[in-house]
Amino acid sequence: MKIDTELQEDHQLKLTVEMEADVLEGAKRKAAKKLAKRVKIPGFRPGKAPYNVIQRHIGDGAILEDAIDIVLEEEYPKILEEAEVTPYGPGALENIASMDPPTFEFKVPLAPEVELGEYREIRIDFEEKEVTDKDIQDVIENLRDQQAVIEPAERPAEEGDMVYIVLDGEREEANEEGETKLVDNRRVPVVVEKADADADKEWPYPGFSRELIGLSAEDEKELEFTFPKDYELEDLQNQKATFKLTVEEVKGRTLPEVDEEFIKSLGEYEDLVALQKDIRESLEKRFEEEQNANYESQIIDELVESASFKFPPQMLEHEVDHFVQDLERSLPQQGLDMETYLKSRSMDAEALREELQPNAVERLHRSLALMEVGNQEGISVESAEVEAIAQQRVNEIVQMLGDEQARQFTSGENLQGLVSQIMTEEITTRTLSRLRAIAKGEDPDAIEEDEETPEETSEAEKETPEENQESEAEQEEAEDSEEQPEPQEAEE
Repeated sequence: MKIDTELQEDHQLKLTVEMEADVLEGAKRKAAKKLAKRVKIPGFRPGKAPYNVIQRHIGDGAILEDAIDIVLEEEYPKILEEAEVTPYGPGALENIASMDPPTFEFKVPLAPEVELGEYREIRIDFEEKEVTDKDIQDVIENLRDQQAVIEPAERPAEEGDMVYIVLDGEREEANEEGETKLVDNRRVPVVVEKADADADKEWPYPGFSRELIGLSAEDEKELEFTFPKDYELEDLQNQKATFKLTVEEVKGRTLPEVDEEFIKSLGEYEDLVALQKDIRESLEKRFEEEQNANYESQIIDELVESASFKFPPQMLEHEVDHFVQDLERSLPQQGLDMETYLKSRSMDAEALREELQPNAVERLHRSLALMEVGNQEGISVESAEVEAIAQQRVNEIVQMLGDEQARQFTSGENLQGLVSQIMTEEITTRTLSRLRAIAKGEDPDAIEEDEETPEETSEAEKETPEENQESEAEQEEAEDSEEQPEPQEAEE
């Protein structure tokens, strides 16, 4: 067997393979024997006719077609091994260059390659965020706000009131779909925020709620607003808009006193001090998680910036597939399906995939960089640890769904997928921990990996009292084979 290789610009390898004639001839005889079992040849039992008889009866073309499949199945793994190729996925038979001698041309997507920069030289200051008394008081105020008693108020709107309005809004310039409407006579409940509140979180634009101060039921008002150039929605940046509103009703909001009754309504707290202590601990954990996530993101940014990547187009397509699948899963929460979503954005599936490509490339870069750091640092996880975590997850699924329903999620390929997912998660967690230590200036060679698997915290345990409360105003308004892959024949 003679193999010529030619590396392509898209990180695929072109293999031109010249085989011995007897390889193809042997495959043709195997193919003929298989075909003969499926057809009736007069005078012979199925599969017992001589090769030349089968050849005359079935035709050399049909035999050759199946023979090529047999050659690919039997010889392709040997070709990859002899050529010392590590593929990303299945290769494709691109062309049969010759039948004498048998010569085949394959295109094989190669496994990704990552060349990291001096990642052990990364240094980033870590800023710890302390929990202040104001942070705690803000949580308590939000809890009071969620338990506010809302009653009609026969007076102009004041700070803190709930004002129900009918809102209509148009942008001055049409968007790419030719639309100008931002809001179409929509009934909206608006809380008039305090002057020192974070106005950027308001809708339909920052500071909108305070425009309602002094308005009474049936009052009308027209407002103009130019969205800032750094507005979070790019489509609205620097856009001028006009809003017209009519006040339907003004409701006053009476907040509960921070007394024993209020404290008891939040959980089993003895007093205000116990509540404040619990809030502080919850905030400390939340702040630590947020700061670590932000810190890790900065580290990965520098890691990716100093690295170079090579991967085949198939890998990018698979990543785009994941983005599309994630979108499809999330759309029902908005009352949409993919067809409706695409129509609303005046685009087809191909345009969506093109739009998602930059995000897919970014995510590939970040995950590949992390994987390479893990490889270079020799980070691994003991199988016993993975099995223990997998068993814990299985137990949780059983508790939620029961034995019968849980079995489909915890058997066969699903269980293998769960184990693989846990392995990836654990290695990623340890790699990030190593990178955090490096970025803080600690000696990487002195870092000892924690051999104990941390206990997982349930979502309920992570919640603060604030997250356990529902807003009364909202209630009212709502009333992811070790065998070498076989090649695929290219589509004509």
